[in-house]
Amino acid sequence: MTQTEPTSAPDRIRVRGARVHNLKSVDVDVPLQRLVGIAGVSGSGKSSLAMGVLYAEGSRRYLEALSTYTRRRMAQASRADIDSVEHVPAALALRQRPGVPGVRSTFGTSSELLNVLRLMFSRLSSHVCPNGHRVPPTIDVAAETPMFCPVCGERVHPPGAEALAFNSEGACPTCSGTGIVRGVDDDALIPDAGKTIDEGAVAPWNMFGFNVQARHRARVRGAHRHPVPGPHGP
Repeated sequence: MTQTEPTSAPDRIRVRGARVHNLKSVDVDVPLQRLVGIAGVSGSGKSSLAMGVLYAEGSRRYLEALSTYTRRRMAQASRADIDSVEHVPAALALRQRPGVPGVRSTFGTSSELLNVLRLMFSRLSSHVCPNGHRVPPTIDVAAETPMFCPVCGERVHPPGAEALAFNSEGACPTCSGTGIVRGVDDDALIPDAGKTIDEGAVAPWNMFGFNVQARHRARVRGAHRHPVPGPHGP
């Protein structure tokens, strides 16, 4: 019986016949497991090779592993005009100003990487019992079965994946996960409490040339038919 030697892992990406923008049937090998920079004069095809070939092919492979719902929300690069490309890994591109659909959206939420991290911290990490003892990782977290500390016997309530999400259960109760707390400065709203509304007590109503107070005063007078009081009385 003959034995076959195990094949070694590829050590480079092989691109053959790249014809994207300024690239004219270019053949190139890009090392894997290395930090690689692409240099050249303006117009030589640096971005075409990096984004139009390597990223375009790598992102398609990454998106194939995502759900249909997520793929619809993410921009997909067109297929590169090449003869062949081998050993290109799944790829993501980090841009300086990514378009995000909401204030709580991040690169992790858009790419679903956050889901993996939340599951890892919930399922694979050790948890602390109410008495401060470390409880080793266990599959009981995923099974949602009761957990007890092996040292003191106290019941442990490990956080689930949703408890680690800043868009739901894990959101900060003060800022709701946005990192910003908004409030009203009463002194800035009404700088002079001795003024009436007629005299311009509400400062924002006089901003940007809008005479909001006059319109509001007319509506109030029309509805109540009596003098409009100030913030602390007539």
